[in-house]
Amino acid sequence: MGFLDVVDRLMGPMLKIIIKNRWGYTEAEYQKALELGLLQALNMEAMMQWLVVEPVCSQHCSGCHNEGRPLYFSPMGMLIPHKCPPGVCIHGLSQLSPVIYNYYDHMMQGKDPNEMLFDHITCTDAGLELGGLGENLFRIRREKMPFLEFARFMMTMTPYMFIKNKRAKGECRAVKEAPTSGGPEPDDFMKALPIEAEELEAFLASPKRVRRLRSIEKFKDHHIVIRVVSSEACIAGHKEGDEFHLDAFGRVLQPEGSDGICIMALNKIWWRVMLMMERMAEGGELESKLFDLPMNCYGAGLPLGACGEIMMKVEVRKA
Repeated sequence: MGFLDVVDRLMGPMLKIIIKNRWGYTEAEYQKALELGLLQALNMEAMMQWLVVEPVCSQHCSGCHNEGRPLYFSPMGMLIPHKCPPGVCIHGLSQLSPVIYNYYDHMMQGKDPNEMLFDHITCTDAGLELGGLGENLFRIRREKMPFLEFARFMMTMTPYMFIKNKRAKGECRAVKEAPTSGGPEPDDFMKALPIEAEELEAFLASPKRVRRLRSIEKFKDHHIVIRVVSSEACIAGHKEGDEFHLDAFGRVLQPEGSDGICIMALNKIWWRVMLMMERMAEGGELESKLFDLPMNCYGAGLPLGACGEIMMKVEVRKA
């Protein structure tokens, strides 16, 4: 038995108390959380590591995440503010969640997260040359914390040995106070939706949701079209000029004879589709400089990414 194994045995009961108090778990909830396996993987060796998200190709980054200025995350995937630049750009930060889940998965398997295949990720801005403001490519790796940083991290955990986080479980007042009735009478289109009558009544209680349903009915003979405008080494075979069609609900329409659509593309383009559906619901213009800005897939591209990269635009077109 190694030194860290001994420390794990000694620290185990204390870590349990810290986790229960910090997350606000009851004993039953803690046992439920253990079923995932992640809490067991947060042993002493894991707690001594942090995640370093390093900009490796930064061009005019509006968040000033320049090369040589990494973001740092705790072993639990939480941003460490004092180690990061003064402002953290949401367009880069938002893309890191899937990769951090990859880190969790490796940790739970007892594998080195530095062996992850998908260890590079781009921000959502396509860059100045393609109509954006700037761009960044990040590399994710795990490193051992300097001792003083490890001590500081453990100090932030120590109060939960004695104090329970009373805010860990909220009252969800907004959910409880939200109306579930009082909306308009459903028309035939709404009645045909694949939800129960009680669900439909609650759905129609929100004017925003009503607007969305009416826009779906209005654009039922239109498609939201994702068009590939450039392609480099896409192993899924998506080429410039390819199109992926969605209906007004946002459902992907699979064309006959198609080999399918790469999830790495759909995962990244969804928010641009959401913006288009927002415009559809508002009854506004369906053209915008923002829609002319290409969006890349999750591939990150050559020479560092796990696969190639395509660029996409979104438009609405009559079917």
